[in-house]
Amino acid sequence: MSDQKVKIAVAGAGSFTDLWYLPILKKHPSVILKAICSQNGTNADRLAAKYGIPSSCRSYREMLEEDIDGICIVTPNVSHHEIALLAAEKQIHVMCEKPLAMEARQAKAMWEAAERNNIIHGVNFTYRENPAVVRLKELIEGGLIGKVYEGKFEYSGDYGLSGPPGWRGTSSVGGRGGVLADLGSHLIDAVHYILGENIEHVSASLSYLEGGSMKRAADLEDKDRSADSAFFQASFPSGIQGSFYTSWVSTQGDRNQTIDLMVKGGKGALQLLSSELGIRLRYAPVNGPWEDIKLANIYPWDDAAEPSEERFRPWRFTEKNEIWKWVDAINEKKELDRPTFRDGYVVQRVIDSVLLSDQLRKEVAVKELEKMEESQ
Repeated sequence: MSDQKVKIAVAGAGSFTDLWYLPILKKHPSVILKAICSQNGTNADRLAAKYGIPSSCRSYREMLEEDIDGICIVTPNVSHHEIALLAAEKQIHVMCEKPLAMEARQAKAMWEAAERNNIIHGVNFTYRENPAVVRLKELIEGGLIGKVYEGKFEYSGDYGLSGPPGWRGTSSVGGRGGVLADLGSHLIDAVHYILGENIEHVSASLSYLEGGSMKRAADLEDKDRSADSAFFQASFPSGIQGSFYTSWVSTQGDRNQTIDLMVKGGKGALQLLSSELGIRLRYAPVNGPWEDIKLANIYPWDDAAEPSEERFRPWRFTEKNEIWKWVDAINEKKELDRPTFRDGYVVQRVIDSVLLSDQLRKEVAVKELEKMEESQ
């Protein structure tokens, strides 16, 4: 790998920037942190002081005029499109937080602009590097459970039980999908990655929590509120049928968040569990007992453990972090095995299809979105 230094700026100075982006950028030997911005300036000043970043500002436009090679976009969803397009025009490499955009047309424009300007682009779909996801994919490809027939996929949390979680719960800033954009984007990408094929058809039902009851998201009176919970059935080109569930109003006990992926085939089944209590992967052959599969570099699932970020995402400070891989791709000037804007666009098409299915109360083909995009 080239030892050339890469000058990086960060747009957005919230808690996730502090948790996920700045620690790994500071650790990477090829990175020079040049600038950070936030709308109010206060958060940017605080993180600039904490991480020794020389420039702190309020405007991403001002920041993009500085001498930088790449930018990480860790801002509310509504601004991803505008920042990424401007950066691409300036031939500045871009790493964007998920979801890539507010809708598929924006995501496609971002992907096309990135390719046209020959920049290295990425989306922070973090869970591809979960050791259990990596092993699950390997075992499926190796034929352990035979031909895959069905799947049951969940990514849920409880941080919306006390009300819509900040801007993420608004349609104007977070997107109409709400939790579907927040947790669901991760879930869709992880399943696409594991199965090696993309969702073809969806049939969906989205809800929101009000007054102790779940109500149809399509009937929301507050037009700036988004979905709290999403169920959808999906079919894949090979015939696999899958049920997807994502929610931020799902009681978790002390887990905080839970990823539960079950894949069933002609020779057996595999299940992945991941939360702040640890990670677990297990296998059951047809008519046989469930057995745990040993995994390296994880904290095994332990109901008695103290919940922690380290047990949930132990690869956060390693070279497996998507931010680290993006920097390496910039240095090597080639695409590594990592999620790009194309993957973000593919996921956004599914999100838009789920929203359309809920609105129409019928099954929707994801390709219908492509036709709609072309006609507009």
